[in-house]
Amino acid sequence: MTRQSTIRNLLLAATALVVSPRRFAFADSAYSSSNVQYNDINSPNWPDTGDWLALSRSLSTFAVLYGPFFPSDYDDQCLDEDELDPTDPLQVATAGEGICMQYPSCRYEFCQSDIQENNLPSYVLMAKTEEDISKGVRFANFHKIPVTVKSSGHSLSGASTAGNSLLIWLAKYPVDNTIRAGYVDSCGDATMAQDVIGVNAGQNFKSIAEAVGDSYHFVSPSEWSVSASGGFVQGGGISYTSRQYGLGVDNVVDFRVVLPNGSLVIADRCTNPDLFWALRGGGGGTFGIVTHMNYKLHPVTPIVRYQFHLGDYSNNNTVVSSFLKYWAETAPNMESRWGGRFTWFGLDLFFTGAQFGAQMTFLDDFTAWLRGIPNIPNGFFNRTTVYTSWSKVLPDISEASGQEYVPETSFSRLIPLKFAADNVIKSYQLLESLAFSRSMGYTNYLLGKNINLVRDNETSVHPSMRKSLFLITANQIGNDKLISVLPNNVTGVSKNHVGPLEPNWRESIWGEQYERLLEIKNMIDPTKVLSCYQSVGYTGDEVDVDTVEDRLIPTPSPGKVDVTLSGVSILTGIKAVVLTSAVAIYLLYASC
Repeated sequence: MTRQSTIRNLLLAATALVVSPRRFAFADSAYSSSNVQYNDINSPNWPDTGDWLALSRSLSTFAVLYGPFFPSDYDDQCLDEDELDPTDPLQVATAGEGICMQYPSCRYEFCQSDIQENNLPSYVLMAKTEEDISKGVRFANFHKIPVTVKSSGHSLSGASTAGNSLLIWLAKYPVDNTIRAGYVDSCGDATMAQDVIGVNAGQNFKSIAEAVGDSYHFVSPSEWSVSASGGFVQGGGISYTSRQYGLGVDNVVDFRVVLPNGSLVIADRCTNPDLFWALRGGGGGTFGIVTHMNYKLHPVTPIVRYQFHLGDYSNNNTVVSSFLKYWAETAPNMESRWGGRFTWFGLDLFFTGAQFGAQMTFLDDFTAWLRGIPNIPNGFFNRTTVYTSWSKVLPDISEASGQEYVPETSFSRLIPLKFAADNVIKSYQLLESLAFSRSMGYTNYLLGKNINLVRDNETSVHPSMRKSLFLITANQIGNDKLISVLPNNVTGVSKNHVGPLEPNWRESIWGEQYERLLEIKNMIDPTKVLSCYQSVGYTGDEVDVDTVEDRLIPTPSPGKVDVTLSGVSILTGIKAVVLTSAVAIYLLYASC
């Protein structure tokens, strides 16, 4: 693989940034609602080659400034299978010179491959120090260039990139992994002491799992290539164990942040609390660039994984209906130690505790229910696996997950606990309608319990997140069904589980939190130097499902199970809603 134009591999050393924690100073006035006027590569005010060289020479020893980029560079760097496996998210995160995205359609504006509008940054700054980041942000401020931020590039809305931007690439930033027992934030309250792990910018959960091993439990997504301190935490951070340990945002103790003006601050409950609040749910790449966080560690626990699949009966609407009725009746009352995902043809659940507890709290009851279904004693798949810790679970589920979403057709909706518990029949009918139309996604989260014990205004995620039982993912057809029953004045969506075509996304992602988030954004970043699609304060062009033509979603069909002699099951034929950019395959069990 060759580069058409790389500024240089820097050999000059730079002085490290010396800072002390302090409060940030808000700007005096709120920013106008009109569109921000950035310079682009064709503007007479765009920095010349000498300006970019000066920025490059000012960076630390191993930092690199790449660019300028052209559309053909994506094919050269990201789609050459001799150099890169584009289905391996760990490889994609660190590939080439930072322009590769987990969802290839996001090389285009709004992740729409049929629009064909280039969405690649003009330059990429591979940062190695906080000072590198600060210099990049100050350079962009001076030249009126938008800054985008990419860690692993998992954003479904394409927020990790933008045309004519300077992209700060963090995937190769040094890791931390320092474990501290009894850590106390700047509030100094010893009663709030917590064991934590230090997590640097761009650091993924694979690194954390390897550092923690069997010593602790930690909250993470199912895909360990995801960056911890980036979009996962800043977008909410749903985990299969969140019902017991909370969301990712509930597990952050403090942040170090490079602000949009280039200064470095600490944010926690007592130092810059408004910024701390905004960073916990307000979305990545918006309020600052997080360079470090201290993240909670919990006592280690065994994990029991239970996998169930209806197999050939996935096509039998009577059996599917019976399964969804049982699930709608049972899920509202499940213990907090149970979490995971489900769809119309199966379950993939995780229990934080010993196998005996899993049997007593759910598995025995579910087995009894299965025995009551006539004619399918051997027609389904189920398996129970016991792990010593969450660190041992992650390699299995990360390997199995693949690319589960297609940005062009991804939607989600939070299902309120009150609706699901008080209207079991309506809840069941909604799930059944999604199942029979094959418009339900394959990863639908079981929420509630300890997630819902956190006050609505404690973090900046949509208040409905704290009142929900399920997060349902869907294609366009399914989303229409969900909104007709549960519109935005009733509930909302998850920031990390919605694609670029979400209508009224400010309201659906943040609800009543948006006004306060916008106020903080306007004070911290009045010139909107940090700008990405579907972010707080975004003022650029937009599209949604109602303004994009020819977006009718094909109907997926459930696949069939082939159980081998060794008990390894392969799910075939299950394709998520797909347009031209990717194939999303959902494999519900560990052998996939």
